[in-house]
Amino acid sequence: MRKKFLFKRQRVIQDEVHTPKEFFDFMSSLQLKPPFIVKPNWIYADYGHFTDPQILEWTLRFFNKLGEVVLVESYSPRNSMSLPNFKPHPMLSETERKCLRESEEDFLSHTGTRKVLDDLGIEYVNVTEEVLDGRTADREIVKETVERKYPSVLREELYSFVPEKLYALRRGTFISLAKFKVFFTMCTKNMFGLIPEYVGYGERLETYHGEADKDLAQNIVDINKVYRSIFNVVGIVDGVNSLTYNMCANDAKYKAAFGYRYDVLENKGLIYYGDNLSWLDAFIYLQCGKDPLKEPHLKLAAQTFGEWPLDLIAEARKAENPLK
Repeated sequence: MRKKFLFKRQRVIQDEVHTPKEFFDFMSSLQLKPPFIVKPNWIYADYGHFTDPQILEWTLRFFNKLGEVVLVESYSPRNSMSLPNFKPHPMLSETERKCLRESEEDFLSHTGTRKVLDDLGIEYVNVTEEVLDGRTADREIVKETVERKYPSVLREELYSFVPEKLYALRRGTFISLAKFKVFFTMCTKNMFGLIPEYVGYGERLETYHGEADKDLAQNIVDINKVYRSIFNVVGIVDGVNSLTYNMCANDAKYKAAFGYRYDVLENKGLIYYGDNLSWLDAFIYLQCGKDPLKEPHLKLAAQTFGEWPLDLIAEARKAENPLK
């Protein structure tokens, strides 16, 4: 079923995989360069809404055979919502940080990720911890690198948020491992999780969404500017064991921690790869009969990183809708 497209030398690949061998064959075909940084989507543990632990394990095991691998995330509602007495604020005490670390270890253990990391000797880098302890790349170097390619960011503290451990691996490949969620995040928005929580400004929701989400698109694109300037950032979208759709429908089967309802399709085997995150996201949106330009962050991403080509639009619209 593998379908390969080349749009202005940028690949978009769709495949169907159900076994580790099929998955490894798909990954081998990408010919990605080590070392590898993998960014999953761990906002919360709602069914079908976060990176599938099995797919994450397959990903880490595959890359570990090829070179150094680092797993990266930041804290998020998956931590604070599991701590009923935790009240987010700009300055965390050591006791509060300890509670967050324990909640993260609970999540890693519950999903089986901790065992995989330990078995393979893979380091997990939490961006919040790195920033709070000052283990970050030089702000001025990051700023200069970004502003050589793109307009300056809305909030300049973003230049201070790249962990040294990641910066040292910048000659390799950064993978935004997104979850197929119609339509909530995928690859471009997944990068928003690299803005750390609780480092002097409080919650991402309050500070980086802005009132009525007026700043969200800009901040999503800005953190993408930072990482796309430093790293070779590519995208993988996982819909292998589950994918979510029918968001906010009153009669949907599942209810998210944030209150909206949604449905889940299972065992579709879908996996996607893209050299350009926003182009891959746009391809999937169009394939599903949606207009990516109605998503503010994708519209701004197109203006910043390049409009998706007409042939991408045509091929996506011809492709079979995975939701049918």
